[in-house]
Amino acid sequence: MSFKIDEISSTEKKAFFDIEKDEVSKTYLSVVKLFQKDADLKGFRKGKVPLDVVESIYTDQIEEEVKTRIININLRTLALEKKINIVRTSNLEFKDFNKSNNFIFSFDFEFIPEIKLSNYNAMEVDKEVFSIDQKDIDKAIENLLINFASNEEVTKRKKIQKNDILSINFSGEVDGSVIKDLVRDNALIELGNDSLIPDIEKEIKTMKVGEEKVFDVTYPKDFPIDEAAGKKVTCKVFVDKIYKKVVPTLDDDFIQKLGIESKEKLEERVASDLERSSNEKSEASLRKNIGDKLIDDNNFEFPLSFLNDEEKRLENEYLARMNEKGVKIKEVDEKTRDLIKESAIRNVKLALIFAEISKNENITVDDQELEQVIASIAKSQNTTVSKVKKYYKDNNLMDDVRVKLTDEKVIRFLVSEAKIKEVKPKVTK
Repeated sequence: MSFKIDEISSTEKKAFFDIEKDEVSKTYLSVVKLFQKDADLKGFRKGKVPLDVVESIYTDQIEEEVKTRIININLRTLALEKKINIVRTSNLEFKDFNKSNNFIFSFDFEFIPEIKLSNYNAMEVDKEVFSIDQKDIDKAIENLLINFASNEEVTKRKKIQKNDILSINFSGEVDGSVIKDLVRDNALIELGNDSLIPDIEKEIKTMKVGEEKVFDVTYPKDFPIDEAAGKKVTCKVFVDKIYKKVVPTLDDDFIQKLGIESKEKLEERVASDLERSSNEKSEASLRKNIGDKLIDDNNFEFPLSFLNDEEKRLENEYLARMNEKGVKIKEVDEKTRDLIKESAIRNVKLALIFAEISKNENITVDDQELEQVIASIAKSQNTTVSKVKKYYKDNNLMDDVRVKLTDEKVIRFLVSEAKIKEVKPKVTK
């Protein structure tokens, strides 16, 4: 066997192989014998069919198996000899196969280049610390009251006012064709909360209860419904009713409905919830900063297929979320695609960095830990462990679970090793 390697890029190469005919013949014979064991032909005992008969009957299958074996064996040999972490092959090419001749073939392969990490022990990172005061508690209680607000129909006026809640029927057409995903009957909309396209809200504000209005609006290019995005849409709106939001009073009756003893106890409960939420945000900021620093400090190339796979995964997740919200789109817009690509690059880089750290620090997940997670999932879904395990195995998800658990161990290790500086939260505009 002889081979040579040509470089395509920093993460992709082409390998050329020339397998000597003696090795080809040897592999061919061993495959024929394997087929012989399972051959069951009339007139012969099973496993006793002559080799030449087996060869004549299963010629194509035998040749395919021989080629597959030779390619896979030499692929592994290449990876071991050159110490290359091959992740994907493509563009397999070979000359006509003949068991009596050399077998010459080539393929492209992607690989993970050696990643030399900078010092990840004792990293200096910031952790945002969120303080809770009475204003935060009061605001949280105010939001709680709003969540329990009811809508009361307004019957004494027909003219629409700022911040009204309206019950409307809405439809949109492009070139005379109704866009099904824009049709809404008895839809409740709240003016002033940025839920509507500004030009549509502007038109509705001039209407009255019982009025129907038709007008044209050019939808934003990034609108999530493809049929309307960037197009002039003829909108038809009928205003059926006006509602106002009635917020309950923070009195003993309301507090009792919550199952809480007093206002003081409510404030304690809210403060505790805010504290827990603040701690979670602080932890999230720390983990993000650790990830950012790892990426900033470690510049390396990675296989393009990794990026393409992650982009596709994130894109499918986005489309699924939108469809769950009732927004049916077939593909993402350019702005969203750019954001997805940015996230995908970050995810791939961190995945490779975490994998390298887990290897360096011997951070692993054993079967018992995996079983515990599966049991936890089963409990949360109110089903059996065996059903969850079967689902994950059937869908090849067990390795994903193990990787996530390993990554979690890695991040906890990094947190334990980091030099953490507590800082005030950044003010977002």
